[in-house]
Amino acid sequence: MILLVAPAPPFMPPTFEGDPGAQVPLEEALRAALAATADQGAWPAGPWRVHLHAEVAAFERATGAPPGRSGQWMGEVLHLRPWEQLKRRDLGAILRHELTHRRLTGLELRRWEEEARCLWAESHRRLPKAWPPAPAPALQARLDRALAGGTTREQAWAYRWLRAWLRSQPLPAAPGLAQAPEAWVKEALTAAETVTVVWPAERLRGPLMVNGQRLPHRIGKSWRFQGHVRFPADFPLRDLRGLVRISAESQGWRLVWTAPRAAWIAAATEGELGADAPFEARRALAAVLGRWLEGHPRQHEGGALCPLTHCAVVRGAASADTAGAVAVSPELNLDARWAFFTGSAGGRRLSPRGVWGVGPNETGLASEVPGDRWATWERTLSATQVAALKRDVKPGLKPGQLGLSLGDSGPYAVEGLRLAAGRRFGWTTWPSNACDGDIQPDGSLRLHGRGWGHNVGLCLATARFRAGQGATAEQILAEAFPVSWRLP
Repeated sequence: MILLVAPAPPFMPPTFEGDPGAQVPLEEALRAALAATADQGAWPAGPWRVHLHAEVAAFERATGAPPGRSGQWMGEVLHLRPWEQLKRRDLGAILRHELTHRRLTGLELRRWEEEARCLWAESHRRLPKAWPPAPAPALQARLDRALAGGTTREQAWAYRWLRAWLRSQPLPAAPGLAQAPEAWVKEALTAAETVTVVWPAERLRGPLMVNGQRLPHRIGKSWRFQGHVRFPADFPLRDLRGLVRISAESQGWRLVWTAPRAAWIAAATEGELGADAPFEARRALAAVLGRWLEGHPRQHEGGALCPLTHCAVVRGAASADTAGAVAVSPELNLDARWAFFTGSAGGRRLSPRGVWGVGPNETGLASEVPGDRWATWERTLSATQVAALKRDVKPGLKPGQLGLSLGDSGPYAVEGLRLAAGRRFGWTTWPSNACDGDIQPDGSLRLHGRGWGHNVGLCLATARFRAGQGATAEQILAEAFPVSWRLP
């Protein structure tokens, strides 16, 4: 079996100072970050320490770091903010960034070059084939000065510039030179570091209380909440953390949640698997969601995601345990276009090419899960429903795509029929793509199949089952995703 997740190098644990309860999850996160940054350079020999501060003020006094910074090297010591803050941030990205700084020690890079490599390491395991062309010497000098000056407006520009440079995007113009030293300004999260989820008004109806305050349903009125946003127990949403905007519309309440990337991954992991899922299953799904987000960052109008299975189910902020699973989720070496998960494969996984007519044609290992309600299913669609699907879906298949003929017409893509049936008649009408069907003499369609969803990628039922047997997230992912789906 070939694992998709690279094995960690020999881990020489640092001397740990701080909250003893955080030592185990932090060491696991450090181990994963060390493995993920191996291509950035050799790890320097010699002892090192990690100091997890109990208070924000103590961290900032020890490092001189601004409010937006989570970690800072001071000699051989990596200083980190309090654990409660780190858990709410993208801990994996923070550690990959900071460990890359240490790996680059001794390379004599310019400050902007080193920072660019650390930003790259936050979301990439391997180095690019080639770095973008270096800027003019005068601009390099200004970037160096900005990065040395702390999180001022000048430094915020420098980070925006570096991120745009790494992505080969238009480069932001430099701000005017400051006439006096600037005070610390907290750097806002960039769009790439946040996720916005929109609940349409028709899904949130009835009276609404937020943080104990009853909101009057006056169409056109809106509210903005920041931080811990609490809803009553009978509301369809649990509490959220981040920026929440609510507006009253004719059909109900429209809610927009903007949160750090890691917070969305945790919420979606728990929304799809549940808080009671085995820890390793949650680690596996978090790894897939992280890669999926890189390939499908903005699914809906305005660059937002939805809280449904079209993107990923979100029912509220995740528990601390799930956030911890996200923090130590594996680095998945997978083409982000094929980073999918499905509720149940029913023992029959499908390939991207089989479902959508593009991508690899190989499938992961398939196994039946005891007690899986979607292991097998049968449905009968009436002749009227079949006629409606023929109107909704055009016949024809892409190369390698799974199809189904409906009497004398077709073949039709099974994925197209399943989605059309779900939109028209409800999502349990045609549960999955792994199915066969026969037109009956009365024009009805009898279906029998396996699984729930598109049957591609990580099977959540299998992840739960295998984790319950003692499998690690790395093993679960290696079974779910064939070698041909990996990045070159």
